[in-house]
Amino acid sequence: MRVTQNMMSNIFINNIQKQTAAMLQRQEQLASQKRINRPSDDPGGMARVLDGRSSLAAIDQYVENIKQGKTRLEINEKTLEQVDDLVQQARELAEANSGAEVTAGERALAAENVKEIYDQVIQLANSRFGRRYMFAGYQTDAAPFTRDANYNATYHGDNGSFQIPVVDNVKVSVDADGGNYFQDAADGGVNIFDQLRNLINGLENADLTAGTTQIQATVDPLDDAHVQITNKRSEAAPKLYRLEASEEYWTHFKAKVQDAIGRDEDADITRVAVELNNLQTAYETSMAAAAKIIQRGLVDFLG
Repeated sequence: MRVTQNMMSNIFINNIQKQTAAMLQRQEQLASQKRINRPSDDPGGMARVLDGRSSLAAIDQYVENIKQGKTRLEINEKTLEQVDDLVQQARELAEANSGAEVTAGERALAAENVKEIYDQVIQLANSRFGRRYMFAGYQTDAAPFTRDANYNATYHGDNGSFQIPVVDNVKVSVDADGGNYFQDAADGGVNIFDQLRNLINGLENADLTAGTTQIQATVDPLDDAHVQITNKRSEAAPKLYRLEASEEYWTHFKAKVQDAIGRDEDADITRVAVELNNLQTAYETSMAAAAKIIQRGLVDFLG
């Protein structure tokens, strides 16, 4: 076969174009520090990178859920701690004013204190995290507890609980059924609001003897209410531990996913620099060789 000048020129041009494209690719990798800058660079590798990024997005969402869950549980714990303190204050007032020697004036003053305690407890029971009421079950858009002028409390929530996903198909409850916490209707426990109301009525009873009986009848239930709140507070500990363990797991797993993405996506800068230098040398060599076999003007034009 006869090799023409045109054939040699075409071969030379094709080689130069391939070398130029390879050099541009290495230069882009050096600039971006990424081995894959577009799907065509490595379709299989890009698919793995995209899968990895999707996993990272899911992990970040789980971690954010866990952080919010931990915050909610910590707020719940602090809220119940304050409720417990108030209940114990009410019990102490009941004990201090249950004797027959206590005057009507002393009891009236104690009644005002218990009213303040009652309203503080109902305020804590209506605590919110962001825009969500924490003790309303699923009915988180409205205050779960209200009272009338006679200190009768009404629960407007339900027996649901707010749950956060911490891993696929696994959720942890972080908000609560307030009726179960403060009235304990589900387990036949102490209705804290009723006992505080009964204490107020006993302290305000004009018949001091009958009032004494009413006051004394609230002492043991208020002590039981302390136990009830303590038990509810203890339920948060295993949930908090589970959230912390899940957060630790996702932190380690995220690092593994990032490493896997890096192996596919990140460029080996030293290797790329060496390859670019070799390509430049080959390019210069090709130009020099071509100058000897192709018309000089064409080489100068292409160069």
